[in-house]
Formats: sequence, C-alpha cells, structure tokens
Amino acid sequence: MAMAKLKHFSHSCPLPSPEIVAEGICNICFKEESVEFACKPCNFDLCKSCSNLPQKVSHGFHSEHPLEFCLFQYDRKPGSIICSGCGNMSSCSFYQCKKCEIYLDLGCALLKNISTAWDARELLHYSHEHLLRRCRPGQDARGSCLLCELPLSPSSICYGCVYCYAFLHEHCLDLPTEIRHPVHPEHPLKRLDYIQTFAGRRSCDACKGRFAGVPFGCLECGLYLHVRCADSLLRGLKHESHEHRLFYVASNAKKAFGKDNSCQICMGNACSSLDSYFHCIECDLKFHFECLGIPKSMFKRSCHIHPLVCKRFSEEDDSLEYCGVCETMVQEGHHVYSCQECDFLGHIECFLREEVPSPLFLKDLYACGEDITRATSGEEYETNELENKLVVNDINHNHVMNAVDMCELSCKEECAICKKEILGNPWKCESCVSFVAHHFCAELGKPSRHRFHWNHLLTLLPKPLASDVMMSCNSCREEIKGFNLFCRICNFTIHVSCAMKGKHFLGILGPKVVGIWRGRCLSGKHRMVQVRFSKSYPNVCVICNEKVFGLAVSCIECEKIYHPRCIDRHRSKDLIKDDESS
Repeated sequence: MAMAKLKHFSHSCPLPSPEIVAEGICNICFKEESVEFACKPCNFDLCKSCSNLPQKVSHGFHSEHPLEFCLFQYDRKPGSIICSGCGNMSSCSFYQCKKCEIYLDLGCALLKNISTAWDARELLHYSHEHLLRRCRPGQDARGSCLLCELPLSPSSICYGCVYCYAFLHEHCLDLPTEIRHPVHPEHPLKRLDYIQTFAGRRSCDACKGRFAGVPFGCLECGLYLHVRCADSLLRGLKHESHEHRLFYVASNAKKAFGKDNSCQICMGNACSSLDSYFHCIECDLKFHFECLGIPKSMFKRSCHIHPLVCKRFSEEDDSLEYCGVCETMVQEGHHVYSCQECDFLGHIECFLREEVPSPLFLKDLYACGEDITRATSGEEYETNELENKLVVNDINHNHVMNAVDMCELSCKEECAICKKEILGNPWKCESCVSFVAHHFCAELGKPSRHRFHWNHLLTLLPKPLASDVMMSCNSCREEIKGFNLFCRICNFTIHVSCAMKGKHFLGILGPKVVGIWRGRCLSGKHRMVQVRFSKSYPNVCVICNEKVFGLAVSCIECEKIYHPRCIDRHRSKDLIKDDESS
C-alpha cells in the first residue's frame, strides 16, 4: 500500500505519513500532538489540524484584504506579534495582512465571527527602550513585570514589547516613581529609566544580580536596588552580632567571601557548606548563614499552629508562594520556614523577629510622610520648568543646556556629543562646566526625525543599550560607541557623527538643506540634497569652479557642491556616452 503524501505550502518537501503514529511537536502550532505528516530529513512535523490550514483566508474581521499564512521563523525580527483579535502576544505561526498591520493567531484566524478588535494602544514608557503595545502575554507567559517584578499570567492585561518579550502590568503604570526607604534615609530612592539602568550597566547593591526591569536608585550616592530586594530589606534579619538589619542573599557565596571579605562572626573567608549568606548593605559586610545560628526547626504559636522546618523553597513544591506573616512574595531558591502538615510557609526573617510580626509592605513607603510629598511635587514643578529648556539625558546626569559665548571656551574645545571641534555657537550644561556641545548636537536631546530616518522620532542615547551584542550604525555599519540616535519603534541606530556629517561639512553659517534632489552624485553611490546659500557665504561648484549663490545641490557624503544645471548637464553627457557605447 502506497504511503500517503501531502504537499503543504508550509514546507518545500513532500510530507509522507509516518509508518508509526507517535506524539511530536508540530512545527506550525508547537503543540505536542499526534504527527500526521513528517519530513524526517528536515525534522518537520505536522499535526492533523495544521495540515488542513489554508494558505490564505478571507476574514470578516478584515474584509478589505486576504490574510496570508506566515510560518514561525526563529530569527524573525520582531520575534513576536500581537493578535488583533484576542490581544495575545505570540511567537508562533500566524496570519497577516501584508498591506495593513493586522495579525491573527491560528486560534482567531479560524474563528468565523470576531465581534471587536483588540485595543492595542501604544506607549513609550521610561522603563523600556522600545515601543510597548497593550496586549496579554499569552500561553507562553514567562518572566515578570518590569515595574513590580511579580510573575506574569497569560491573561493579565499588560503593555508588551514585540522585540524583547518584556512586559509591564497595565495597573502598574500608576506606581509612584519615588520612595523613602530606611536603608537609605539621606535621599529618596527614585525609579531609574532604561537609559540610566542599561547604558550604565548597573547591578543590585543587595543581591548583586542584574536588572531585568528598572530599579529604584539614588544617582547621587550610587545605590541601586531591585524592587524585591527593597522589599526584603524592610523585613531584614536583626542579629546580636551587628547593629543593622541583614539582607538574605540566596546564591554566589563563593564570590562573596574572599581575601578581603571575611565572615564577621567566624572571620573566615572560605565558602561555607551553604551557598547562601547574609549581607549588610549599609556596611558592605557579610555573614555565613550557619554562623548566625538559624534554627533548623521552630514552633511559634503567634504565627502558626504547627511546627516549622527550615528548608529551601522550590516552585515545584505544592506550597503557596506568599509569606504567611508579611504576605509578600517568597522567592524561589530562598530559605523559608515551612509547615509539613499544611501549605503554610514564610520568610525566616519574619519568624525570627522578636517583636510581634505584622505585615510590612513596600507600597506603604510610597507616601510615607510630608517630605516625600513635597519632594515629588517639587520634582513635577522642576519637570514642567525643564519642558522649555534643552536637556541632554546622560547616564548619571541630565544636562540642562544653555547658549554661551565662544570666549567662555578654551582655545580649542571638542563637542561632548559628536567629538568634533566647536567653531561657533556653543551650548554648555548649566551645572557641569565640562559638558559643551554644538548647538545642533544639543538639539538632538529633543526627539526628532532625521534625513536618514523620516519614519519615526529618534532618541539621543549616551551609550548603546545592548551589552551582550554589538550594535552597528545603520549608516556606516561600524560599531556604535558613545552618543547615538536610536529609534524606539524599529531599532534603527546611527552614530551622532554620521547624523551630523552634513552639519559639519556645510557649516553653521553656510547653506541650509531645503529638500531632496533627484538622482545621485558623481560617484553614483549617494543621494543628494537641495541646499540654499546666503550671498554672504558663497561656495564653489566642483564641476565649473564658479561661485554658487542661492539654490544648489550637495552630496553630504562626498562633501561636494554643484550648480543644478551643471549636475544635470553632466548626467546628460553620461547618458549620451552610454547610448553611443551600446
């Protein structure tokens, strides 16, 4: 009996039915189903329902154009789509209108009636470098919210990034951006933005871990904390060996204890049998877990009616994920006191507290007195004042720029943004005298479009955001270093020096770009722009060597200027030569 074969549009090879039907992962829906057709050389499996999918669908949800099937690709950018029907983010196969930004996942594409479209409003938020769209994380939900750091659920309404698969809960948008914390009473802790966090390559001062979202921090003192660590520090362990509360760190004890970092109780620097330890972040001192005498078991009637055992918490356990005393989240891998008779568990710090335990929440610090209210309202006033000023965002400081006279500069001064010499009309930061820039470079501090990228606004960044991959300039293709212009919507990046090349060549007192010119320059490689010259600052046409007044044509890449008539004649001669040679 001949083996049945299927020629499916999703795969180039004919797909035979397997001799033995077995479970497998379908290459379209990625569900573990019975394999209906399979290509062994390509390791391509197809389940029964996906084998019947049409290549195109006409859908009442979008009747203007047909929707075409798009197969999952691991290297597709962006890696995810948001279904226009249900709002779920998906990285699997989908149907798309190639003329409109309409996507339907496999579930919605096969539904006959979709009553309403998903409200996919967009948001540029301080916590993330890319545009965020309103959505749900979907069935592949993983990770945590960028703001509250709590786990994501598949159905929670969020704002998500299709490039990074990063989310923030919609209800977290109203979280305050400033708190007073007892671990740092000198100054309020403020939310850092994505520039200060990722371009600054910062790590948490409590657990030494990297940040996935944006932390609370004090730029003045250099203190940075995860939200979960700021929460843990509120309940920190009080021990007779030290005056401050101690913070529990679940891992990396081998790195923590070394030649210059001894345990403050046994004074030994060798790693203990456990990989966890306690840390005083105010004094930067460390303590072995065993040296603190943490009881292996205890019975505390005021907290729970059953005996409790000290153990590491794992999400595989059939336990609740919230402490029964302080009601905040218990982190996976942390030591807890757990009841073996029921699902009760809690932080060891909460049970070892001498005073009567009471819930302690970080959110209670969001409005902890008049001082913070005044500071917040003052910041809002300051922000409103800065709206009319030119501000260049840097990692540790926001430069408020003012125009200054050339006589205030030294003999030769370099622009802090593009690294080119300043010849006139400089701008300087009002608080740090070393930050000086061209006026046109300082203006990049305001999001704006550029001739290299008219589609979206570009943001000025002090450093490339990606630390694990090399970012290259979309103009010169070389590695991005220092200040650059970045599109938060489509990932376009360009060196400031490339973006400002025309400004340096044409000069601040020279011609102004007034439009795009048809055709290319003499080299045939670059597009040209129309420029208009003042009579006070004439230049010379490179073809006829005569002065150029008024309207002219320029190639900024080659740094050459032409009369419009000269470049047209030159192009006509080239066309005649091409005809004669042919």
